Amino acid sequence: MTVDWNQEMASIQKMRAERTKVGPGDRPAVVVVDYQRAFTEHEHIGPATAVALDHTNEMLQAARAAGVPVFYLVMILDDLDDRMLAQRARSSLTERCRRGDPWTAISGQVPPQPGDHIVEKTVASGFYKTDFEDQLRALEIDELIMAGTSTSGCVRATVMDAAYRSFHISVVEECCDDFRPLSAQASLWDIQDRFGDVVSLAAVLERFAAMKPVEV
Repeated sequence: MTVDWNQEMASIQKMRAERTKVGPGDRPAVVVVDYQRAFTEHEHIGPATAVALDHTNEMLQAARAAGVPVFYLVMILDDLDDRMLAQRARSSLTERCRRGDPWTAISGQVPPQPGDHIVEKTVASGFYKTDFEDQLRALEIDELIMAGTSTSGCVRATVMDAAYRSFHISVVEECCDDFRPLSAQASLWDIQDRFGDVVSLAAVLERFAAMKPVEV
């Protein structure tokens, strides 16, 4: 049977919109996944990357103004053998993520600010062998508002591990990037179906505007 991928994409977008929402938490944090030069300036990106970065910067400014903590997850490798087997076996952008390599720098379009938290990781998920969860628990965070790249890779992996820990999850569609568009759409549906919520930037900005700054 021949699959009409345009029809399939329209179908999953409709199902995603109709799927029951989990809803937000009481104390959110914004999590920016892998918006480093290695993943935002490589040869496969298109114009959508710059748009997602601009949207993310807008959200970050609103989050900081509302007193919402900001976390950056970054891929930093002391040794390329620290990567999972599949990345060691195949060519991967993670080859640019050795500590000290200029490619590991966070994109200048979404620069961290004083008070933001930076968590180093060696695999897709921000929770694997890091103190990310400990930092979140210390701040009594119960919701992760997600941005980053790639939607089908490191964002999805971090979402899954957050769901297993019963965090509320809000993936901001306009703030995520993936140069594999079919994988991105399938992942957004999978996230909405199984792990958390996919939300709009407008909804998040409205929430932040209504919040009073919280001491952290």
